[in-house]
Amino acid sequence: MKTKIVLFFAFLMVFYAHAQEKSYTDIHIRDYSKKIDSIIVSERAKMNNELDALDKSFKENKVSAEEKQRQRTEVAEKYEQIINEKVDDQKSNLEEATKELVKNSVMGKGKMSDRIGFAQNNALLSIKDPKRTKKELLTTVDLNISVALSNLTNSSTSFNIANDSEAKFGSSTSWDLEYRYTHQLGNLTSPMFYRIGLGYRGSTFRLADSQVFVKDGDQIFLSDFTKGYLKKSRFTNYYLTIPVDFVMVLNPKYTIENNEKMLDNSKGSFRVSAGFYGGYRFLSQNEIIYKNLEGNKVRDAENIKGVANNFLFGSKISIGYRALNLYVKKDFTPIFNENAKINNKYGIQIGLELLYINF
Repeated sequence: MKTKIVLFFAFLMVFYAHAQEKSYTDIHIRDYSKKIDSIIVSERAKMNNELDALDKSFKENKVSAEEKQRQRTEVAEKYEQIINEKVDDQKSNLEEATKELVKNSVMGKGKMSDRIGFAQNNALLSIKDPKRTKKELLTTVDLNISVALSNLTNSSTSFNIANDSEAKFGSSTSWDLEYRYTHQLGNLTSPMFYRIGLGYRGSTFRLADSQVFVKDGDQIFLSDFTKGYLKKSRFTNYYLTIPVDFVMVLNPKYTIENNEKMLDNSKGSFRVSAGFYGGYRFLSQNEIIYKNLEGNKVRDAENIKGVANNFLFGSKISIGYRALNLYVKKDFTPIFNENAKINNKYGIQIGLELLYINF
């Protein structure tokens, strides 16, 4: 199941990266086309206003037919010249894009492999056009993989991650794979961003003191292991999650592009973030690995129903610099329900984002 989920997210990453195969050349040609269309539409509207005023004067017998025709010709020639001059001013953009297109065709550039860089835009790895505009960099899509040490607490407000719970702290882990969209809040100079995504979470709790979970009807409880030499005993919950975060850049840097002042999001930054997440549990599995009395290795894995809550809700706070991000997550809803006969049921994690790739 875990492999299928990872492959699914890998497919999403490749699909999106393929869909984003837009080079620096494409951006300039697109902008050039938009500017030319805007010039023509704007100047033709002005010309039509002058011609409408001229028609009105003619109907009111303020100008003769000959004068009307002469002025119409002058107005048309005036706006033709204005449009031509403004189009000429934009030719440098088209020439630059054309030269880049020829260069890429000859040198074989512009492919995804040419866009891979390190430590750009707060990412450990970037798969994007390095010549994207600074304004475009204020909106990003990324794939994030994180790993954390986890434990169980006895309440939603307890942050005692190293407490003496049923789980073995240091061996219990949780990992997340998230596909996220980040966008700036407010104007172009704002240091605030919001982030929303779709994720997959696997939380594994290793049991301490040679104990295992034993199922009795609809309930599970802890018991000493008696079938041989116990190597591992763990209980794992798998979730689909929706994370929502608000990010603040602590050392904002600014740049000017096309006469607009904006936050320079191409540089590494210090940042803090806070947010929340919701999750839906789709699988729980109890696994026991041991050597039996004959010395043979045995792995017992069983899907368990009815002992873990289906829905999860919690909060996350983090602090980071460039691609390094340290976070704490706290579940506000219990992971296990009343059918799990244990005292600590609320999850807590402290972790690190290991691989942060943006597109």
